[in-house]
Amino acid sequence: MKGLVSCIRRRQSADDTEYFIVTHDKTLRTHSLRSKLSLNAGELGELSIAEGFVSAFEATEKGRAELDKEIAKASASMMKGALHRTMVPELDLVTEKMEGKLKNAMLLLAHKLTMGAPIVIRFHNDIDGSSGAYALYKSISFAVETSEHMAYKPNISWRMHGSVSYSREDATADVLNCNNYECVEKPLLLILDFGTSEESNPGIEIAKGRFDIIWLDHHPVLDKFEGKKLEHYINPWSFGGDSNYTAGFLACVFAKTLANIDTKEMEEASFIGDYSEYSKPSAGSRRLSALLDLLTSDTRVIAGVKGNLTPEDIDSVLKDKAKSEELIAYAENRVSEMLDLAIRSVKIYKAAKTQIYVADFEDIRINEQERYPLPGRFASRLLGRIEELNKSPCILMLHFGHFISVRMSKKLIGKVELLKVLEGVRADYSQYVDSTGGHSNAASIKLKDEGMKKEIIKLTVEKLKAELDK
Repeated sequence: MKGLVSCIRRRQSADDTEYFIVTHDKTLRTHSLRSKLSLNAGELGELSIAEGFVSAFEATEKGRAELDKEIAKASASMMKGALHRTMVPELDLVTEKMEGKLKNAMLLLAHKLTMGAPIVIRFHNDIDGSSGAYALYKSISFAVETSEHMAYKPNISWRMHGSVSYSREDATADVLNCNNYECVEKPLLLILDFGTSEESNPGIEIAKGRFDIIWLDHHPVLDKFEGKKLEHYINPWSFGGDSNYTAGFLACVFAKTLANIDTKEMEEASFIGDYSEYSKPSAGSRRLSALLDLLTSDTRVIAGVKGNLTPEDIDSVLKDKAKSEELIAYAENRVSEMLDLAIRSVKIYKAAKTQIYVADFEDIRINEQERYPLPGRFASRLLGRIEELNKSPCILMLHFGHFISVRMSKKLIGKVELLKVLEGVRADYSQYVDSTGGHSNAASIKLKDEGMKKEIIKLTVEKLKAELDK
């Protein structure tokens, strides 16, 4: 049969070399094989396969064009999903506008799978990012399992990402990871829910020369962010939507163009996690949201997992009902205790008809060894509790280490331009503030050090009061 050596993964010894070979006889199929022969990426030839080994390979120069046509057909045939409809007009209208971009990006992903190319998927370590990553994992797994063209486990590296920017160091790590491969195709980098800060520009500059890139996000698009120029950059803000169309939901819509799997609870979990106006929680989505919040905050709760959480790890917990219930109970109790403590310790600043609350996370955390809940997410929960008690919109600032999280009631959007306020703080204290960014009602300030944190908090309160008092 005819075959193309599409990718090679080289390890410490020649015996460990893994060849990904696309063959075509009656059916095109991609294999993971070993070979006692020395093969090179891009070689085309007649070959024989016996017990997972290439037993013979006679290189040829003709037939690549015909094989490429079959590869394109096989990639397209993997896409068995359809454009997702929710029956929510505002969501579906944005989705329809993105249809071409979504399908082109998924065709690229399907092509990389068919070619055996390495794929790096980085997702933000929160409910929104992880729900989207889990949907992608389920759709890719289903597509591979049901495709007649796949005879290997995809070369996917899942990376849970603790930041909202893609740094030079991140890009370098991804390049080094893929340096173990020799391929006829560029590797694929898929970024999910990272934000649009210019701090990502150095990483993007490195990655775009080494990878084909798909970037799925829902943060407001900033002028200096270079990622928006990427061919496969997809963001609802560019299609008449906003951040309520969450990155997790976007990833679910994207995933369903490949395989029509059930993503309803994942979609709802992403809406819950990012406080979207489209959130309509069910019992199942509340459970999933609570679990993802805990798992992405503290991976130590899963035996054998240290640091990096993969969708496969998430799947293992969800399949263990007893473990899931135990973790959910722990998470709910801990958050409840911390909320009660936080309400008693916040400082209050009056502004117009509302109030600004300031809290120190270190005063609230019951046990320093516990990683759950993470400060930024706890800030959103605390704002919700304060809103319940006050029955009026307000603003919360929660500070911890080098960070200040700012959460604002949605009713204040339009009256206070939160991102501009924080950018003003950055401009006034440029020597002390590393970056600012986020959403119109949930953003943060990253400090270079804690030396001027009190002064920066004071200035932020003053600027917020000035906006509210207009």
